[in-house]
This record gives sequence, C-alpha cells and structure tokens, in this order.
Amino acid sequence: MKNIELVLVVEDDPISSYVINLALRQHEAFLECIELPNGQVAIDHLVEDGQRLPDLILLDINMPVMDGWEFLEKFSEMSVSQDIPVVMLTSSINPDDIEKARAHQLVKGFLSKPLNKAKLDEVLTFI
Repeated sequence: MKNIELVLVVEDDPISSYVINLALRQHEAFLECIELPNGQVAIDHLVEDGQRLPDLILLDINMPVMDGWEFLEKFSEMSVSQDIPVVMLTSSINPDDIEKARAHQLVKGFLSKPLNKAKLDEVLTFI
C-alpha cells in the first residue's frame, strides 16, 4: 500500500475538520495532516518558503474568504500544482459541483462527507 506522507486538509468547519483528521490518523496509509480553514490560508501556506509540500490536498468547496473553486484557480497557476493531487471532499450534492470537479484537470476525485476508511481507500486509487 502506498503511504501518503503529508495531507493538506482545507476545511472551514471545525467538526468536519476533526472527523477528517481522525479518519486520516486511523488509516495506516496517511501519516500526517495539516488543517487549514480556507483556500487563501492554504495558498499562503503553499507559497511560504521552506514549507514541506503535501502529497495530497483534501479540499472543501464551500468556505469563506476563498472557496474551493477559487483555490483551484490560484493553485493551478502554481508550478507545483501538477505534482499534488487534489480530492474534493464536500457536503455538496449539487450535480453541477460534481460535474465541475470531474472536468477540472487538477481534481483527481470527488467524495462526499463524512470521510471514513472506505473513502480513504478510494482516495488511494485516485492518486
């Protein structure tokens, strides 16, 4: 099984963030995660000098300041964007969101919350 050293979780809801973190800690393939509250903080984190780049980004869609779609727009302008898979993890059941995610070249998967071991196993097949 492939190990994912570092996961960047971009999620504004503290309860969802806690559940995601718990699921990641309980899965043997995911070793460490950093939780950030919105897309702008995530972009700032990724551009900071000396930051260790994540092996995976789990991205919520609906967030204040900078939502998931805005994050993808900014992230796609970064040179590292092709090297870091993004999986949308959202409570949205909007068919337009699902279609938009599937059409985006950086998005490797689309999962609904809550995150659990089976969904994390599925994530491993995306990347």
